[in-house]
Amino acid sequence: MKQAHTRQDVVRLELPISVGEFASKLLGWYRENKRDLPWRDDPDPYRVWVSEVMLQQTQVKTVFPYFTKFLETYPSLEALARAEENQVLSNWSGLGYYNRARNLRRAAQIVCEQHEGTFPRDYRDALQLPGIGRYTAGAILSIAYQKPLPIVDGNIQRLFTRYLKIEREPNQEVTEGLWQLLSRMVEDPAVTEDVSDFNQALMEMGALICIPRNPRCSSCPLAVSCVALKQGLQTSLPPPRRRKGIRQLHYTVAIAVRGGRYLLRKNLSRRLLAGFWEFPRVLGRPSEQSPRNFRRLHKLDLKVEQEVEIVTHQITFRRMHFHPLLVSLRGPVPKKNFTWAGLANNNYPIPSYVKKIAEILK
Repeated sequence: MKQAHTRQDVVRLELPISVGEFASKLLGWYRENKRDLPWRDDPDPYRVWVSEVMLQQTQVKTVFPYFTKFLETYPSLEALARAEENQVLSNWSGLGYYNRARNLRRAAQIVCEQHEGTFPRDYRDALQLPGIGRYTAGAILSIAYQKPLPIVDGNIQRLFTRYLKIEREPNQEVTEGLWQLLSRMVEDPAVTEDVSDFNQALMEMGALICIPRNPRCSSCPLAVSCVALKQGLQTSLPPPRRRKGIRQLHYTVAIAVRGGRYLLRKNLSRRLLAGFWEFPRVLGRPSEQSPRNFRRLHKLDLKVEQEVEIVTHQITFRRMHFHPLLVSLRGPVPKKNFTWAGLANNNYPIPSYVKKIAEILK
């Protein structure tokens, strides 16, 4: 269980200028330079919610087509709540981090059951929903309902690390100090009266100006008061984090085709790609033991006909190398958790690596 921060634990942060001046410069820049994003056209709570969940650990340009398609498929919160999980995962396929989609659907059901189909206006109620943390709750409530709530994500933390010249390695105490600073800022009348634009402006600054490498300081409305820029430290902050090593994994994949349909197996693991339908696979590169491994693990009696080009697919810190084998079956397919299906069937959510392999086979 996490320990609550005492006041001594938290780094106290202060702006070099007044909140009013900071907000004026930031909002002036934002209104001249903000991007035309589809979820900004209509800041309906449901649209803002979907966009914020999709944008978690995913670039804006990647989210564009998914957001449009998702809203066409599920135009309302009620439509999402009624949908089957398989269909939602299928429409999410390619965005990754699939627990986001599961949580979004489950939260929509809770909102329908407990909040009459409207995203709750109360911050504490929002935090009770699956997949909603304090950043997401703050973003939705401030943008859709003009609630004076702070938001801190990676982009915003980087912006303030430079602006305030925070030379300490990013840690919980620094992050909590930033949350407290922004909590004070959104209570200032200069921010409260337009907190929706203020929070979006911070996001936009982090995405367009105060970027990870070679920040565009000449275009920054806050450059004159940026402490790191004054001291020539803008490119060396924030201090680099230790990168987690990428784990290399190899899988042998069995491709059986019948009448234009593929043999797929439901992934029953509770971790990676849980609930998705994939080609049957076993850990390791192909070998003389591959048929035996498929028989032991999947109860499939198969004969290898041909090896196919390797497909590499990365999910977070796992780089997975799939070694496809075209196979023929020499016995019946187990009835449980197997099916013959095309790859465009929404009833069977299919991960993008499977579609990559299918493209090679065409």
